[in-house]
Amino acid sequence: MLQELIIFIVILIISNILVYLLQKQYFGRLQPLALRLFFVGVVVHEICHYIMNLAVGIKPEGIHFSWRDRATGGRNPHGSVQSKPRSLAQAFFICLAPLYLGTWLIFLTLTIALNSSNIYVMIISTLFFVSILSAAAPSSQDFNNIPRAFRNSPAHSWYQIFLVLLSGVTLWVILVNTQIIFPLDVYYYFSLIGIYFMFKFSFIGSKKVILSLKLRNFRKPHEAKIRPFFRHRYKPKKPLKIR
Repeated sequence: MLQELIIFIVILIISNILVYLLQKQYFGRLQPLALRLFFVGVVVHEICHYIMNLAVGIKPEGIHFSWRDRATGGRNPHGSVQSKPRSLAQAFFICLAPLYLGTWLIFLTLTIALNSSNIYVMIISTLFFVSILSAAAPSSQDFNNIPRAFRNSPAHSWYQIFLVLLSGVTLWVILVNTQIIFPLDVYYYFSLIGIYFMFKFSFIGSKKVILSLKLRNFRKPHEAKIRPFFRHRYKPKKPLKIR
């Protein structure tokens, strides 16, 4: 898992460097080609956001791509996906979708380019590799959605953080005691997500049971659904005092 994390960080740094060089127009005569490759990367970037929205249970309001800046009319490839994450976890996954999914696409296109014997396939794969790499980094707006989602529901956000930590510790204990080694790092992430949902639905089920039994209302058993388990006690009224 550590190696995969390092790969994500390296791709994030390289992607930001390429965007910086593109904005400063350091590519010279290759600037028009670089802009077109970056536009393809932007399309992939926004599609990754769109797919992750659907994966976390949010139906996006729309997806937008643009070649030019509306204000200046200059060439400025950009895009957006209109969605409103309801929780911290949703905002986190949506934000990092281009980096995570883009990393797999980067390795896929690079593998095809290096192993193909067809010169045209090699060229096309290499161009896609550069395009996806240039736009793999989440934008500042993507990162801003994470604290915004936290502020919308701080209590629920802390609850989700607690579930992630609990799931991580549980997975670590299981791996240490069973000595299981997965062939691919992605299986560790799937296991972590599975344990997360196990705890989540366990807590939801426990909450429903508690609410159905109204355990919080033991002092008034006549208002609870567990009334048959309580013995009815006769409480005589005190006679009125004669003045």
